[in-house]
Amino acid sequence: MAATVETYSYHGAESGAQISNIRYNLADDNDQDETNKCVRPAVGTNLSWWTVIALYATVAPGTGINNIYLYTDGALAWADCTVYIANDAGLSYDQATGSTTSGDDMNGNYSGVTGKTDFYTYVTGEGNMKSIGGSIGAATGKISDYVPLQLAIGTSAVLGQQASETYTWQYDET
Repeated sequence: MAATVETYSYHGAESGAQISNIRYNLADDNDQDETNKCVRPAVGTNLSWWTVIALYATVAPGTGINNIYLYTDGALAWADCTVYIANDAGLSYDQATGSTTSGDDMNGNYSGVTGKTDFYTYVTGEGNMKSIGGSIGAATGKISDYVPLQLAIGTSAVLGQQASETYTWQYDET
C-alpha cells in the first residue's frame, strides 16, 4: 500500500501539524492570517522567526521511506528576499525566537545549525537537491530530520502578501 506523506510544521513545544502552506512571520506559529507580519527594514536586513518542517507519514509505507530530498524551482519571486535553509538539518527541534521586528538568526540560535544556504540554490536534478536525513519503516510518524527555514527581508522588499512558492519533497518508497 502506498504511504500518505504530508509536510508537518513544528511550533511551540514541538507539536507538529499538517500544513499546505508556510507563512513566514514574526511569531512561533504558522497561522495563515494578517498578524505578526514580517517588517521591511529601513536599513540592513530583518529575519522572520524560523519555521521548522519535516516529512511525516500519516499512512504507513509498505516497507519504508528513505533517500529524502527537498528542493525549489530555483527562482524566488519575492524582491529583495532570501529564504534560507539550515546547512545541517538535525534530529533536534528548537522553538523559534525573536522580537516584534526581526527573528533571531537560526545560524547560532538553533542547536546544531552551523550555517545556512539560500534555499533557492537547491533545484531538481541529481546532485542539485538538498539532502535531508531520516527514514521510516512500515510505520506512521515523522520521517525526516527537522528542516529549519528562515526568510530574510531587505530594504527593497515589496510590502504585502507575496506570490505562492512551491517546495518539493522527493524520496524513495518501498
